[in-house]
Amino acid sequence: MKYIAGILNLLILGGLTILVTACDHNDDPPTPAPLPPEEKLLGGEGNVLIGAIIKNADGMSGSSYFLQMPAVTGTITLKNAIQAGFSSTMTVVGNDVYIFPEFGKESTQKITRYERTYKGLKKAAERQIIPGSYPQHLIYVNPEKAYIPLYTLGRVEVVHPKTLEKTGEIDLKEYAHGDASCEPAHGIMRDGLYYLPLDQLNDSWMPHADHRRADLVVIDPATDRVVHTTSEDVSGLCFPTRPMLKGMIFTDEQNDIYIACAGYFGYDASYLKSGFICIPSGSKDFDASKSWDISNTPIQGTEYKPSTVYNTCYLGNGKVAAYVGVLELTGGNPYTARNAISVIIDLKQKTIKQVKGMPATDGHSVEITYHNGLVYFAPFGENAAGIFTYNPQTEQVAQVLTWNNNIAYIHFFE
Repeated sequence: MKYIAGILNLLILGGLTILVTACDHNDDPPTPAPLPPEEKLLGGEGNVLIGAIIKNADGMSGSSYFLQMPAVTGTITLKNAIQAGFSSTMTVVGNDVYIFPEFGKESTQKITRYERTYKGLKKAAERQIIPGSYPQHLIYVNPEKAYIPLYTLGRVEVVHPKTLEKTGEIDLKEYAHGDASCEPAHGIMRDGLYYLPLDQLNDSWMPHADHRRADLVVIDPATDRVVHTTSEDVSGLCFPTRPMLKGMIFTDEQNDIYIACAGYFGYDASYLKSGFICIPSGSKDFDASKSWDISNTPIQGTEYKPSTVYNTCYLGNGKVAAYVGVLELTGGNPYTARNAISVIIDLKQKTIKQVKGMPATDGHSVEITYHNGLVYFAPFGENAAGIFTYNPQTEQVAQVLTWNNNIAYIHFFE
């Protein structure tokens, strides 16, 4: 019967076609087929992607916003911005923008990939993750593979970078100290291997008192297995990289890996060690002779010494732009204290110099980006806030954008 009904339908359609052809005296133009609805573009237009935060008075809640701008000028408007959870993080790979969820909010535990154009961002893929697992970035391996560390679970998910479909998992539980998670932080690909530091935190989100060292695993993407482990346990430096900040691990011109260690963020006045550790080119192990605890190095231009490293950005020739914490400026609420100052660190000369004219900022605004010969800082200062540029050649500082809230990310598309 289905076959007969199909034949009848074809005959009816054919009859209608003949009828329409016979009535071609109607001179009205044919009605065009309706176009599919235009896919909604979000975030606004431009070649600059901004991640902004509006926080509440406690410094521990609020909302994040992601938006595009044509240039870093004027001010920020949130009219077309993508709203996300408080302190949501982002990763950019080419024209793929990944936005990660706020920590601990079960209703927003999704990673979203957006396809970016100058005209805006289009939602392209979404993945529900384990609530409270705290993924904060994605490491691109190849067109078929990416890694997403789950910070609180001590695992690394293997996903397809376009669909976000999970294709595997690397369990790092055996490398944890004192509990079930080693807190895999922000890693880097070098020579085809994935170097992944482990923060090793206690219940207070600080390093274990009996484990003041820096641990790291080396993973082979060909097998998704740990092929090497190494530790720097000589200098006492710990908390290697913060998981939301890619600039805290980098390679220099010699292909040496440098890792910035935050230590105790200045919260423990009896243990202010922070600084840099190194895995030289051609090695999978730390070279403790290249470690540098910066806590006893004066910050030129100030009366202070650093109590922590909040963020870094490698500029080349051994120079690093950074935000360092100052214990004497902390006081009161650590989530709102403007205790971070911008500096230039020389890894060769072992010097730290303040960037004059840049306001001190709180921990929510420690973004540093290097673009076309200028360093972009985004301090949330008491009397001036927004985006500032620093020219390493002339040491000139200029405010180029004004916004009286926090800016957490700046990314320039080519």
